[in-house]
Amino acid sequence: MTDGALGSWGAALLSPYSDKTNTTGTMLIEEEDLYSVVKGWDDLGYQVNIHAIGDRANRAAVTAFEKILRPPCPQSSNYEACSLGSLQDEKRFRIEHTQIISPEDQERLFSLGIIPSIQPTHATSDMAYGLARLGPERLARSAYRMKSFYNAGLPVILGSDFPVEPPSPFAGMYAAMTRRSPGDGSSQNNTCPECGWHPEEKITLQEALGGFGAHVAWGGFMDGKGVGELKVGGWADWIVLDRDIWAVGEEGIRDVKVLETWVAGRRVWAAGEQPVELGRWWRGLWKRVLLGGRLNGAVERVLGTLN
Repeated sequence: MTDGALGSWGAALLSPYSDKTNTTGTMLIEEEDLYSVVKGWDDLGYQVNIHAIGDRANRAAVTAFEKILRPPCPQSSNYEACSLGSLQDEKRFRIEHTQIISPEDQERLFSLGIIPSIQPTHATSDMAYGLARLGPERLARSAYRMKSFYNAGLPVILGSDFPVEPPSPFAGMYAAMTRRSPGDGSSQNNTCPECGWHPEEKITLQEALGGFGAHVAWGGFMDGKGVGELKVGGWADWIVLDRDIWAVGEEGIRDVKVLETWVAGRRVWAAGEQPVELGRWWRGLWKRVLLGGRLNGAVERVLGTLN
């Protein structure tokens, strides 16, 4: 946890706030201390995720990760001989929020392959004061990147940051695809309200699904196990919706309702019904998960009923 939030002037910035020029926010941990903490956990074999909102905090996070990834490479100016990306694929370092990051540090993020974990509704919540806090240039070049990260080939993870924001992934998908508020469809774009806030950072439905699905699995070392996708041998977790999200268009996404929730091939919730009492079954499932057990039989049985 490196810094605070933008709204309270707590995000740690490289330059003073535009609307409060006597402060640059607060680093909750100094740069060298952050590196020591990250290295300590990495040495123990843990994946490290760092909360960073402001551009100073994000620079500190990228630098800490880079200092861990660089040493295994040859000590020469020719870093092409060493694949930092391959090392990062093994460690999968990630930054939670990656909210304001300078252009030069964005390039470092791209070259290292560090995973940005983004909450799309932060952009649509912060748009009410983002310009005031950051000013037009910093806002346009450094803040609330999404499409830029996808275009750079990063496995962008999307989430909600619940309870700070609504938990529904469809609220996040709507915000990411339209750059408008999922609450009322509004934006702070006075020239073209329907275009959204900084529309150049909009992403597609396919990209949004990846961010809430397969990329989440990758970021948690659960790729190839049927997490974030439906496949034989996978976890058989899915939801049933009240409409086809490919047919409803951008505006229809925020009105999607969940009809059923399935976990490990068993329906655990349905609209209008009492939740299923999981009891011993649920405890047994998690014991198998924690022990590395697989659910092939359950998945095959459930998927077989869909054919």
